[in-house]
Amino acid sequence: MIHRFFSLLVFLSLMPGAAQAQSGAAAGAELVPRYDIEIIIFKNLKVPVSKEFVLPVSSPGKSKDMLDLSSPASVAAARARGYEVLTAKEFRLLDVVTRLVESPRYQLLMHTAWRQPGVELEQVMPVWIKGGRIYGNEYTSIDSKIELFDNNLQSSGLPEKEPRTYEFDEQTLESQKLLMQQEQSRLRHNGLYELEGKITIALSRYLHIYTDLILRRPRLLADPVLDNPAEAEYLEAHAADTRILNNHLLREHRRMRSKNLHYLDSPEFAMLVLITPYEVAEGFVEAPLESDPVIKSVVVE
Repeated sequence: MIHRFFSLLVFLSLMPGAAQAQSGAAAGAELVPRYDIEIIIFKNLKVPVSKEFVLPVSSPGKSKDMLDLSSPASVAAARARGYEVLTAKEFRLLDVVTRLVESPRYQLLMHTAWRQPGVELEQVMPVWIKGGRIYGNEYTSIDSKIELFDNNLQSSGLPEKEPRTYEFDEQTLESQKLLMQQEQSRLRHNGLYELEGKITIALSRYLHIYTDLILRRPRLLADPVLDNPAEAEYLEAHAADTRILNNHLLREHRRMRSKNLHYLDSPEFAMLVLITPYEVAEGFVEAPLESDPVIKSVVVE
């Protein structure tokens, strides 16, 4: 009897510890840092105008496993995974945006922010964004040109080379125009956004950002110099190219550090990124990172 009573006391004394360990393990499973991601994307209005044809680049691919900021259904579904779109009251870079809007050198394309967990690249949900103007049905993306060229290449029996980059001279463009017009009559666009693509923020030992963005711009701008007959003649001869949208790419991978304003750019457009810890797990220490390149002063002129 005494032996049984002693065993019962030992069992009861261990129960709180066991329960405490279980609750500690459960809490440990939730120790995931969360971050507020704020981005500003703007284009450079002072890019030199060139008559050279840009090498075709395809638009980024979109999958279902993304947070599409323009889709209420996608935003609602992402909440279950810890993603949340922030309101303008929670923005930290409004003063920077104000200076960008007031500058004659830049044009704001997008200013948005969201909250997300800091997880590995394999677990993270990329964020799909759209911004800028919406091109109408009279425009067509360079994607359709690349697709037509691919189809012709395959039907000719010629081997396809990697990487798939193509140079289009004027003769090639002329030979494709009829096919493109036929393809355009078949395609129905809901509108092509000037800015589109995905941004991925992941955390392993460091914070990382992966950008795959394009800025769509007409192959030729329909604004010749009035007192330059040669310019007007060139534009008239290539009028169809004013309705073809080239893709200008901003594809980059960079290590980041929270609370620092980071700057990524291409000749056509640029991006500011601010990552701020929202809920940091106890005992989590962010790895050191070398200093980021100084933000160009032109951003806040």
